[in-house]
Amino acid sequence: MKIHKSTIISLFIIAIVYLVMSRSRNTASVEKNSQSPSETQVETGKSDKEKEIKEAETSSENTTPEATDPKAVYTAYLTLLKEKKKDIEAYTWQIYEENPVGRHLKMKTKGIALTDVYGDSMPELLFIDGSQYDEEGNAIHANLHIYSFQDGKPVEIAKKENLDYQVGGGAVYDIFLTEKNKRLYIEQSEFDAKDTEVLYLLPTSGNFPLEWDKQASYSYDPEKSFENDATSPQRSDEEFILYDKPVEKTDYYAFKKRIEEENPKSLISNFGGEENKESSALSYSEALSFLEKQIQ
Repeated sequence: MKIHKSTIISLFIIAIVYLVMSRSRNTASVEKNSQSPSETQVETGKSDKEKEIKEAETSSENTTPEATDPKAVYTAYLTLLKEKKKDIEAYTWQIYEENPVGRHLKMKTKGIALTDVYGDSMPELLFIDGSQYDEEGNAIHANLHIYSFQDGKPVEIAKKENLDYQVGGGAVYDIFLTEKNKRLYIEQSEFDAKDTEVLYLLPTSGNFPLEWDKQASYSYDPEKSFENDATSPQRSDEEFILYDKPVEKTDYYAFKKRIEEENPKSLISNFGGEENKESSALSYSEALSFLEKQIQ
């Protein structure tokens, strides 16, 4: 059979078209099935992220934190105070008065306070107890303890050792809380060759027990003069420190004035005489009575 030249040309064109169409389909299939890893990760990441967001939204809807039962807090603090009774009642020299033989009079102290330190409506428990007993069984050092209620139990969040002591010149202190910004401070004065006044601040976060930050200090030679108010000229024996750096007297008192503007309220203090501080402190029996009423 004779095949015309025109027929051969037509068949050749059809074959070429078929091959081109076949190759295009295969290429598209390969591109679809061989998407780059980065593109796949992006798509997967988007999907996972959307899933996480939905799960987080669902979780936040279903896990609203429950308010702490105040009675549980007060019950825990009451139990703790009862456990610490011996040491709390061993702190007997809060106000310095001496009897004829030179020993400090034993007295009932007011070394306990209940207050919201951080402004979260959760009260903290502060108390001072005696330690380092002498051969006669009398405590000669006193420490401050601060507890908060966490995970269903009282947790000691801070401690200040040697807040007061019955040796040497002793120490004078004022533990106060600023009402405006809720910051807890200790102002402690110690008497030795040089009298020193130190201001400590309790941090708002960190590992327990929290370490007190030394904010400022003032020292002077008591034999020179006691005229150490803000208006008197600075003497050569006076030293003023802010954040571990020496400063002028005017800067020191400007710093203290800013704290005074935060409306400080004394919680526990042993200041006497003209420096007497009105505090909200409770005696041991007063604290127990208050807590018992809260859980009735």
